[in-house]
This record gives sequence, structure tokens and C-alpha cells, in this order.
Amino acid sequence: MNKVANNAISRPICILLGALGGQGGGVLIEWLVNAAKKAGYPAQATSTPGVAQRTGATTYYFELFPEKNPTGNPIFTFFPASGDLDVMIAMEPTEAGRAIERGFVTDFTTVITTTERVYSTSEKVSAGDGRIDVAPIIRAIDKAAKKLIQIDVTALSADTSARGNAIILGALIGSRILPLTAEDCRSAIRAKGVAVASNITGFDIGLKAVEKGVKPRQEDNDYTFNKAPAEFDSEISAFPDTAHNIISHGIARLIDYQSPDYAREYLKRLKIISDMDKDKTKKLTFETARHLARWMSFEDVIRVAQLKTRPERLSRIRRELKVGPHVPLKLTDYFKPGRDEVLGVIPKGLSWLVPALKKGIALHIPTGSALGFAMLKFLSILKPLRSRTKQYDEEQEAINQWLEAVVEANKRDYFLACQTANLAILARGYGNVRKTGLGKLDSLFVDWKNKLKNNYPKIVAEVDQIILIAQSNPDAI
Repeated sequence: MNKVANNAISRPICILLGALGGQGGGVLIEWLVNAAKKAGYPAQATSTPGVAQRTGATTYYFELFPEKNPTGNPIFTFFPASGDLDVMIAMEPTEAGRAIERGFVTDFTTVITTTERVYSTSEKVSAGDGRIDVAPIIRAIDKAAKKLIQIDVTALSADTSARGNAIILGALIGSRILPLTAEDCRSAIRAKGVAVASNITGFDIGLKAVEKGVKPRQEDNDYTFNKAPAEFDSEISAFPDTAHNIISHGIARLIDYQSPDYAREYLKRLKIISDMDKDKTKKLTFETARHLARWMSFEDVIRVAQLKTRPERLSRIRRELKVGPHVPLKLTDYFKPGRDEVLGVIPKGLSWLVPALKKGIALHIPTGSALGFAMLKFLSILKPLRSRTKQYDEEQEAINQWLEAVVEANKRDYFLACQTANLAILARGYGNVRKTGLGKLDSLFVDWKNKLKNNYPKIVAEVDQIILIAQSNPDAI
């Protein structure tokens, strides 16, 4: 901590920055070093790279001696020590969580973090929903730190080309922990000579936001439930209250995916499970509701085309790339459908026309062009034909097999029934990944009733193991 003697601070101000590749952490630190030196403050920075590719985590350590042109040479260190940090900056909220684990965040540490998630590889490949819940991390930071500043970079940079690193620099200066002025930082940005106008705009946005007093975002859009049409309200009310939101979301998803009739098939299937769910928690109903909706909206060529031709997709890409609506954007999508994917758009009676495709068909479709977009749009409007395809029949058969397994498991043990419902996480992905998961389920559910009767302990252990492996290492399935 800063020790004051004769009105002089005897140690450097220490800042640790956790950033991912592509977030501009190195540039932010460079701005800080240059701003400090131009203002006459001794400073140095070091970095510890993570994965040397985009989205790989890197930590940067910055020290500034808060005395201009000191008579002696300040002693700097290359690495932070537990209890030394004045500021912890996290360009991704989980980086702040890692700093807490390492003991860097104390009651004199100010934590500045973005609210935006950048999902790690382990989160993305996890079967089911592998996303880390950031809420406990934020609560831990708020409790451990001197002060917590949350910056919603996306909201603050809306309608601008400002980058997150410039906004965070502005927030840091606005916190008034460093002796640097706003103009010191603007001069450093100008000296860098890269995207000067947009970076200064971002800096000013972050500076003003902190000076005004930023409030953390109250709602995470990633967890927002879509609502079913009002005509389904009475049908939803027949289910436990705890499942209403997820069921409504499932209905909306399946209407978008196929049709209202398909959504009612979802409710019909779910009602069988709900009627036999006698536990006060209604966990079985909830778990089945979310897995069933996801499985019934399985990804096929038609679904991929649906998602890639939506207007909001192009808007999202432009927003992420900071490209305005009047700037030309060349967008190419890469596809490699195998035989099973092709069968997803072919009526099952004509499946014999499709030859074996060992390596799939490599396609580069320029979605940003009129012709490329039209090709995908044509595939998306084949949605009414989905129910006539071979893949559709196979998926529905697998779903029914799984639901029957849940029913039989519930006759023996409620917890096993819930775990059997969670086995639906294996019905994930696309192509060979999905085929492997469905094959595992099919093998497990063969003679399921007799397995429960004669080898119950073995089945319980096997189900638990499959779920554990699927959540931690999906490739091992």
C-alpha cells in the first residue's frame, strides 16, 4: 500500500492488466508508458503472454513512480506481488476472477472491469451450457476490492468506432488514481498515430463515464428469455411456475425454428414428464424443458442458413468490427457439409440419390454478395420440407428414445431421472460430433429397462461418468 512520509509517496503505483489477444492490451499499456514519460514520471511495463494467438490471455504489469523527475532512480519490479496492486484492469470479467484467486485484489485495490464476456474455448466446446457465471465473481470483487468500476464497453461505444482499450484508458484516468492528466493521455494517443480520432473519442467516453459515475449493467442479455406468443399462455400455465420462463423461451425458439404446431409437439412431450414429476423442486421438468427445446431445434443445413441470413447478423458483425453501415463489407462463409447434412434438405424418399461423401463438400459462399445471400436464403425457405427429411425422422426417433429413458429412470429414482434428462447434452453440435454423441446415447439406451432392473448401480455410475466427461472433455465421448 502507498506509504506517505513528508507528503511524499515512497513507492510506485502498481497496475495489472488482464486482456485477451485482439483487445488492445499492449497498446493500452504503451499509451500509459508514453504518457507517463512525456509528463516526467518514471514508468515501466512488462508482459506475460498466454497463448500467442487471438483470444489468448496476456497479463501486463505497469508501474509508475508518482514523483516528477526524481533525484534518484526508483526501483521497479517486473512482476506484481500479492498485496501490491493499486489497480486491477480486466478487459474480460473472468480475468478479474483469476486476479482474486492469485491474491492480487485487496482492500486498497481498485478493480476496473468490462461487462462483456469473451467465451473461452472450454466454455464453447462444453456440452450444454458451459458458460461461467460471472455474477459470483463480481460479488467477490465487490467484497474484496476497495472499489469496483464496471464498464459496459458495448453500450458506451454504440454508434462510434471507439475501441474498448481506449475507453478503459479513459476510465482509468477518470478514477484519478494516476497523476496523469487527460491531455497527457491524448498526447500519447496522437504520438502513436493509429486511429487517432476514434481512440481519442473512446478515451473521452470512458473518462466522462467514470466522472459521471457509471452504474453496472443490471441485466445480462445472454440470459434473457424470449417470450412465447400470448396464445400459448394458458398451455404454459399448466406447468410448474419454476419452468414457465424456460418453457416460454422454448416455444418461441421452436416457432422460429419450424412452426407453432411443432412448438405444441414440444409441450405435448414435456407434459408427460411434468405429470410424473412429483418432486417439490420440479427439477426434472425444468431440465427436460430446456434440453428438449434445444434438441428439437437441432442444427441442420436449413437452420444454419436461417441464422446466417438474418438482418441482425450483419448488424452484429458490423458492430463487432466497428464498421459503419456505409462501408463496404466482404463476408464469406465456409461450409463443408457431409452426406448427413445434405440429407437434411432432401426428402427421405430421395436419399438414395446422395452418394457417400467421405470428406464432405467444401463450399465458400460470399454471403455479402447478392448471389451468395440468395443461395443461403433459398436454403432457409426450405423449412416446410424439414419434416420430410431423413435426418428429421432420425432426430425425432432419438428424442423419443431419450424421453422414454427418462420416464423409466424416474420409476426407479428421481435423481437418476434428472441425470438421464441431462444426457441430452450429448445431442450437440453438427456432423460427426453430433453423430458420435447420438451413437453413445443409442448404445446406452438399448435394453434400458432391463439395465435399470438388473444393473442399477452400474447404470447410475455410467450416467454420472458420461455427463462428467461430456462437460469437462467433450472430445473424450
